[in-house]
Amino acid sequence: TVQVYCCATVLPDQVRAVTWRDSFLVPKKTELCLEINVRNISGLDDQNNETEMTDFKASVVAFEVQKNFANKFFSNKTVAKSLIDDTSGNLLDNLYKLLYVFTKNKKDSEKTTRNIIKIAIKIGMLQRGDKFSREEKANLVKIQKNLRTVAMTLISFYQVDHTYDRNFVIKYLTELETLLKNLISNHLTDKSVGRVEQIFGVVKTPEFLDSVYVPKKNSEMREIMGTVVSDLNCCLEAGIL
Repeated sequence: TVQVYCCATVLPDQVRAVTWRDSFLVPKKTELCLEINVRNISGLDDQNNETEMTDFKASVVAFEVQKNFANKFFSNKTVAKSLIDDTSGNLLDNLYKLLYVFTKNKKDSEKTTRNIIKIAIKIGMLQRGDKFSREEKANLVKIQKNLRTVAMTLISFYQVDHTYDRNFVIKYLTELETLLKNLISNHLTDKSVGRVEQIFGVVKTPEFLDSVYVPKKNSEMREIMGTVVSDLNCCLEAGIL
């Protein structure tokens, strides 16, 4: 026989305290009791959310992706130098945090950030392995210029009030998506093309962009975007973007 007792009280400071007491009756009148006290449940939830938002490390994911891709298609010499440096890693880590606050979902935000890393690594590896044709190299230059324009635009819209133009950002992001898909379609699988579509299916949506740039729409995202902007500036100065 199992007897379960539960009592719940509300403390003066509105912190909920719950005590569970499970009594298991076994032969010879032996009783085993298990008590679990849970306090400040909302505080625990906040701690869990903070842990989920900070436990993602882009550098670790990048190393795994680069190693796996290189083992399939390249020699060990090609993978010797990491394609994701500390500056890029910081940007990706903070982008993950931005996505996590937006989606409220660890799995979805990790998926988008991992897809960004996978596409960036694979393009970098293809370039390092001299797999692109002359025309594809020209398209890669277009992608780099477009990416730089997007980065500078995102910085400007954040730093200068009343300059945010959603349609302008979406236009350049859409062009970037098309250029990326055209570049990788002859070298990678349809699954990789789908990853590109998944990425832009999040970052170029009006809801995501407005949450970052419309004043008071999402103060937490706005705060994290300040760090992302700082990372973007570092990447631009270092010539990464």
